[in-house]
Amino acid sequence: MAIYSLAGDDVFTVVFVAALALFLIRSLAWNSIKRLFAGGWATSQGTVEFGNVEEHRTRYGRYYVARIDYSYSVSGEYYSGFLERLFFRESSADRFVGSMKGQMVFVRSNSNHPDRSALLKQDQPRGWPA
Repeated sequence: MAIYSLAGDDVFTVVFVAALALFLIRSLAWNSIKRLFAGGWATSQGTVEFGNVEEHRTRYGRYYVARIDYSYSVSGEYYSGFLERLFFRESSADRFVGSMKGQMVFVRSNSNHPDRSALLKQDQPRGWPA
C-alpha cells in the first residue's frame, strides 16, 4: 500500500489551482445570477467614470481584471457601481477599459434598492468592446 504525501510546493499548487477555479466559477456564476435577476430591473442611463486594469500573477502565468466604475441616477438620487471582467491578455483589458471610459451606458437597478445595479451586455447599444 503506497501512501503519498504532498510536499510544500505541491500543497501550494493544489491550493492555488483550487482557489483560481473557485474564483472563475464564482465570477461566472455571479455574472449569470446577476443577469438573471437584473433582467427585470428598470433601466436608466449612466456614464462610465473611471477604469483600471490590475495584473494578477500566478505561478503558471498571469491574468488581468478590468474594472470600470459607473454612475447613474434614479429619481434624482445619484448612485455608482462597478463591473469587473477577466482577461488573459493585458492589451484586451486595456482596450476594454479605454473604450468604455466616458461612455454612456444603460444601467439596470433594483427599484426597491436603487443602489443595487448591473451592467448587462445586451443592454449596451454595441455590446462590449472586444
